Amino acid sequence: MKPIHWIMALALGAVAACGPRQAQPLSAFHGRLDDWTQEILADSPELASQASVAEEAAGGRYDDRLDDRSALAVEARRGAALRRLAELRALDASDLGAEDRLSYDVLTQQFEASANAARFDYGVFTPLGGVAPYVLNQLDSAFITLPSFLDERHPVRTPADAEAYLRRLRAAADAIDRETERARSDAGNGVRPPGFIIDATYAMLQDVLRQPALAQPYVVSFRRKLDQLAAAETDPAARAAIERRNLAYVARAEAIVRDHVLPAHARAAAFLRADRANADDAPSVARLPGGAAFYAAALRIETTTTLTPAQIHRIGRERVAALNTQLDIALRRVGLTAGTVGERLRQMTADPQYAYPDTDEGRAQLIADVEARVNRMLERAPQWFGRLPSAPLEVRRVPAFAEAGSPGAYYAPPSIDGRTPGIYYINLRDLGEMTRIDLPTQDYHEAVPGHHFQTALAQEIPDAPLLRRLMAFNAYSEGWGLYAEELADELGFYDGDPIGRIGYLRWQLWRAARLVVDTGLHAQDWSRQQAIDYLLQVTGDAPGVVATEVDRYIVWPGQACGYELGRREIARLREIARNELGPDFDLRGFHDAVLLRGEVPLPVLERLVREWIPRQRASGRTG
Repeated sequence: MKPIHWIMALALGAVAACGPRQAQPLSAFHGRLDDWTQEILADSPELASQASVAEEAAGGRYDDRLDDRSALAVEARRGAALRRLAELRALDASDLGAEDRLSYDVLTQQFEASANAARFDYGVFTPLGGVAPYVLNQLDSAFITLPSFLDERHPVRTPADAEAYLRRLRAAADAIDRETERARSDAGNGVRPPGFIIDATYAMLQDVLRQPALAQPYVVSFRRKLDQLAAAETDPAARAAIERRNLAYVARAEAIVRDHVLPAHARAAAFLRADRANADDAPSVARLPGGAAFYAAALRIETTTTLTPAQIHRIGRERVAALNTQLDIALRRVGLTAGTVGERLRQMTADPQYAYPDTDEGRAQLIADVEARVNRMLERAPQWFGRLPSAPLEVRRVPAFAEAGSPGAYYAPPSIDGRTPGIYYINLRDLGEMTRIDLPTQDYHEAVPGHHFQTALAQEIPDAPLLRRLMAFNAYSEGWGLYAEELADELGFYDGDPIGRIGYLRWQLWRAARLVVDTGLHAQDWSRQQAIDYLLQVTGDAPGVVATEVDRYIVWPGQACGYELGRREIARLREIARNELGPDFDLRGFHDAVLLRGEVPLPVLERLVREWIPRQRASGRTG
């Protein structure tokens, strides 16, 4: 997956450098691109910080502000989405060159999907059109995302940076309060999460409130950055002065957290506690106002297709059946012959020989094994990719404060200024959930050749408009991640590791089962327990993993469907290219055709691959 705050992450995954674009005549289209870009960045200081754009690109200073999460601001974003689509449609696209036409087509599909989702007046609506039904949830509400954001994306190199951090810290309390206000308003209109989601979110808020201000991630992170600033000073007298100033900064941060941020958490918790009695346990968005249409809009955004829930459900069922056949054979080869595929997978998961010790040493060994696999893939990747990203990659554990609500792993893209590498985060909350069975495939998906290759390469495209690079497409990016897992298998990375290959097939099985469960929950009236039981039966995975996943699908409808539908389309296009090109087919060229134009909707990706085929044929004949 992409980062912890997934909905924001969809708008961040392919952000690229703001370097000089190729000279071209100014046109109405380029003028609109610039206007929309600045408008979106000015509206989202957090997006601007994630992208590390220059201040002029964002319409001025942004490093001392957070996104406005008020109802008025969200409504303005919905209105802006409708207006941008109208402005795009009013442009004359008949004389656009090839690159501009590509941008126009990408923007058209994104703006149409975003405008379609803007019709709904509840839940989450991000600047570039991501939607989710519940403002307060266990996955990506402000109280969860902002500590990580300030830790990862707000540098403290100067006193001005420290002052900006403190202003953002004070704004964090306002962000939490504004979300609480919107959640209260939504509840008044019959939009609230299921009771078990409220319980989980309330528990997370209570966990935060149990910690004193000095122990809160905001203060701990700030102090660490200030200490690093002091340590860089070599003159003893100057260092002492910096340390005295830092003490004052930390005291101010502690006071802000104590007097503003923690009370905002308490107000959010109080609202959830009071509203809990009004909630039921029905998980489907179909029970919400216009819920079926909301789910259709979410699926359109997350899959960039017009497939119906019934069609997606059927695709998932068929893929699950096919993978069960492969897994049955693979499990028999390692001596597991009795029971269903799910029962045998559960037996493997519970086998202690595949677990890392749940100790500091076990966690260190897990990270070392991951780094070794990543390095092996990087060494061999030039055989299969014409271009590799220049951005470095680091492996880190998920911060302890975010472990409870986070997935098993996720990828955070590098900053465009080169100061922050691509980061592959691994959740080490429970090593029973992170076995040697599944870990290799997770590495290939989240790191290389998965999200790091796809996202970092998109950042390094020299001449695509910044607005295009602010956009991400779930089916493309997660489809590529799932394709990367399949590629690792094809290229022999599981040779001699039959257990790892079973893990790979189970990951594939998970993504197919997600199609069944997501549509089952939101279009076929499945209960939460029905979804959990199905995934336990099919995947044999740990109950804690399964429950966390199901709750994710409940609060973020449609997102889980992008993986398999994206992989399916990339694989289909590769087969088309291979059949048409025959001996002229080049895997390196195909991968470059898929990766080197940035993130695009799946219909646009098909056009790009079909345009590459004749170029590759001509190159093969003259080469």
